[in-house]
Amino acid sequence: MLPALRSTHGVAGAGRRALALAASIFLSACATRVVAPPGPVTSPTGYVYPLGTPPTETRFSQTATLYMTQENIERALDQALQGVAAEPGNPIHHFLAGSAYAQLGQLEPANEMFVEAQRIYPAYELDIEPERERAWAVAFNEGIEAYGEGEVEVAIEAWSRATVIFDLRSEAHRNLAVLLAVEGRYDDAIDVYDRALEGLDSRPATRVLTEAEIFEREEASIAIEEDLAELLLYSGRYEEAEPLVRAKLERDPANVNLRNELATVLTGLERNAEAAEIYTALLNADGLETVQLYNIGVALFRSGDYPGASRAFQRLTEIQPGSRDAWFNYSNALFAAESWPELAAAGDRLVELDPLSETAGLIAARAHLEAGDEPGARSGLEQTEARPVYLEQLQLQPSGAETQVVGRLVGNVAEAGTPLRIRFEFFADEGTLGRQTVTVMAPPPDASEEFEMSFSGRANAYRYEVLP
Repeated sequence: MLPALRSTHGVAGAGRRALALAASIFLSACATRVVAPPGPVTSPTGYVYPLGTPPTETRFSQTATLYMTQENIERALDQALQGVAAEPGNPIHHFLAGSAYAQLGQLEPANEMFVEAQRIYPAYELDIEPERERAWAVAFNEGIEAYGEGEVEVAIEAWSRATVIFDLRSEAHRNLAVLLAVEGRYDDAIDVYDRALEGLDSRPATRVLTEAEIFEREEASIAIEEDLAELLLYSGRYEEAEPLVRAKLERDPANVNLRNELATVLTGLERNAEAAEIYTALLNADGLETVQLYNIGVALFRSGDYPGASRAFQRLTEIQPGSRDAWFNYSNALFAAESWPELAAAGDRLVELDPLSETAGLIAARAHLEAGDEPGARSGLEQTEARPVYLEQLQLQPSGAETQVVGRLVGNVAEAGTPLRIRFEFFADEGTLGRQTVTVMAPPPDASEEFEMSFSGRANAYRYEVLP
């Protein structure tokens, strides 16, 4: 395998994978006539082919070969196809037609002709394999040139043709899968990765691979499996992802990210008890990222381990002390665990970050009441009932370089049409991204309407406050 130039391209929501562009390859292209030896044929790898029906020369094959040598490929194809029609059981016509189609860049019919030629005479594989690789090289180089000029659709078409004609090399498959994933064609990308792995699991017929080549193919298979696992996870195809994720974990058993991936797969398969066992162990790990802690908390909550979910979300509030969502999830886990004293404090903090939420106010009031603080419960309930409007069902939705907050605005005590200024503050892992103020008009009491605002930055947490 030739050295690869690597250029990184993101796949939204599915991590980043590399586009591997191998150096251009140019191989001479000319079909050769085959004179079948008597008896069985053995490949350089030691495989003994079934006899089949050997090729025999005809006037069509001789004329097609002559046109090939004169580089009149269209006339050669015409003669070969006439031979296919006249003697469909003679594999030489299929072979020559496949070679002509390949030189014309028509790789799907070329593949069909080669398959049929090899079906009739299995040993034809020894002559077809070089023809396939030559055609692959041309299409692969076309894809490189198109991609370098920014012609992504042309590159996709070229690499698609390359994967049809030859699968013993994986570069075209990998490049094609990356571009398909970038375009959101995840199922197509997954199919291409699967075919790449099938090809790497095969071996050439015309030569024995060196140890270095075998090692490179194994390394390529591992890289493809990792990209494929990521894409399967993102697409929710958990059953297919599980063996790939487990294989990755076997290679790196201490990797926290991989353990989290496996737990995510098990959660997706509704094997919550198994996932919870992994997540519980992960809770003691250092350096967990915010998304990992969130996934751990959600999984433990779904499995009914509310104390464990509380610990996960509590750690999230420590990393993101200003996150409305972190405190909301932490409060809900404490509520499910009936940890009233802890919830009283957490609920009060949630109300600070989500001051127009009736739900947050009621959670905090209930916690104070259950903890024996009736005055605190009464005060909290009165403040909740006095909110001018309620802002409920809030969701943070990052998309590209922007972030949206959506929800429902519900009328309460404010007169319909009363303007209210709400200032949002947005965060990322590195800190505060910025603030943005929106003005809303109060709906009539008990009426509701959609709420939506956009922020020009990719945030993973937020809070808001009502301005005077």
